[in-house]
Amino acid sequence: MKADLPVQRRVQHVGGGDDLVDVDGTLLDSEKKISKRTLAALLKVQQMGVRIVLASGRPTYGLMPIAKTLELGNYGGFILSYNGGQIINAQSGELERRINPEMLPYLEKKSRKNGFAIFTYHEDTIITDSPENEHIRREAELNGLKIIAETEFSIAVDFAPCKCMLVSDDEEA
Repeated sequence: MKADLPVQRRVQHVGGGDDLVDVDGTLLDSEKKISKRTLAALLKVQQMGVRIVLASGRPTYGLMPIAKTLELGNYGGFILSYNGGQIINAQSGELERRINPEMLPYLEKKSRKNGFAIFTYHEDTIITDSPENEHIRREAELNGLKIIAETEFSIAVDFAPCKCMLVSDDEEA
């Protein structure tokens, strides 16, 4: 497993004094923890002026405890969440990009037509039209999120989301 490699082999240098750190299977061990050795090394490189970019497909809320442990806000680090769908400056909390809310009715219509469940994230919640969907429930559990059921998804989401997911078990979909 990557988490057993020395720290320098698990961090990708992205230029400009920034290093990209993937979360699951890289930064975190099999128990979803950062080892003391890795934490000490990452704090040291930040003290030397290297900014850490914490990268994951997870929602931002699910990454915040890790970002706090790494003290990203103290060293000008970034959180790249939702597989790059959202980038946050950990020091200022500024968002870098979002989805245009005018696209939501189209996405909802396509998800219903093709038998998909649709969901998005908002702070510590998942908003969905399918709260019993096993993929959505697993995502909520993994990231410590509450699920809010909304039959009219595109009306309920009255903000610019960073990511919308359509999920299905149908391999033909």
